[in-house]
Amino acid sequence: AAVLVWPRSPPAAQAYASTGRPRAMRAALAAGVAALVIALIATGASLTRQGLAQLYRSRAQSELSAHPAAALADANRSIDIDAQSTRTYYIKAAALARFDQAAGAERALLTALAREPNSFVTWTLLGDVAVRERRLAVAHRDYLQAHELNPRNATLTALASKRPASLAP
Repeated sequence: AAVLVWPRSPPAAQAYASTGRPRAMRAALAAGVAALVIALIATGASLTRQGLAQLYRSRAQSELSAHPAAALADANRSIDIDAQSTRTYYIKAAALARFDQAAGAERALLTALAREPNSFVTWTLLGDVAVRERRLAVAHRDYLQAHELNPRNATLTALASKRPASLAP
């Protein structure tokens, strides 16, 4: 765009242009402007994607208790845009749990765990899903892992110290 609107050299300056310096400067300026425009477009596209993913994640969070199906749809839209957000996988798991789809909730949490393997929250939620499914030994293992990652949390300390049989609700 800069090259198209750049003024042509006046006839008196054509003798100076024969050295090639003004043309080289114009070419360098045009290349710089083009690089700047491309960088701005890429940055804008990235920010738009992040903003859209956040919008769907926020909607899913607010819909979770009253409209879990809509929350699940919005969580999936957010994941389609930004698959790195563990919070979105937590929302998806919660929505699936509301439909008694423990296997789907566990898959969502395992995907979150793959993205952040040292998240005590994910391990705790996996333990909660296992308790709902009456897989108490698995729940105990998950709570122990969460406790190792966050030993100061009193709730995790209590859960990790219980025998698996005493985890049943």
